[in-house]
Amino acid sequence: MEIVLDPPHGVPPVRMGMSFEDAAQAVAAWGEVRVSGPFDHDPTVKMQALGDDFDVLVILKDQKTVNAVDVSAPEEEGSDLRVLWRGVDVFRTPARQLLKMFVDAGYRVDESNPEERVVLDLTIAFSRWTSQDVPLALEDGLPLYFTAALVSNENPATWR
Repeated sequence: MEIVLDPPHGVPPVRMGMSFEDAAQAVAAWGEVRVSGPFDHDPTVKMQALGDDFDVLVILKDQKTVNAVDVSAPEEEGSDLRVLWRGVDVFRTPARQLLKMFVDAGYRVDESNPEERVVLDLTIAFSRWTSQDVPLALEDGLPLYFTAALVSNENPATWR
């Protein structure tokens, strides 16, 4: 299976600004769908699609339209899931190499948080937060590969 990141437009078949109803139908392409929220302390609605060894979280801050899509890396090393940005597998390319690709392409990267890098011009955030046993980079001790990618239609630095 392939999931394509298309910032700031979405993660097809889910698009930014898509209605709750349309998003619920689109998310089902990735697996079993669970909806949570809104809650008294948080009005956000989240749709989670549970695939075989990954999950995708669709976020609707206003409960009506999609504002962000958060894709988690597959849990299994041998997974056939590929999460792509312009043909590059973002979870199988070392984080440093992936970031260099963005910079070389002329995109600005916010590096203020070592565990999360935000590609500002594309409204996409990559995270290396994980509780799993994963290979670590020698230079900083962080996971060698990103573990999640959040695509939004606004600055994703405000999301996590």
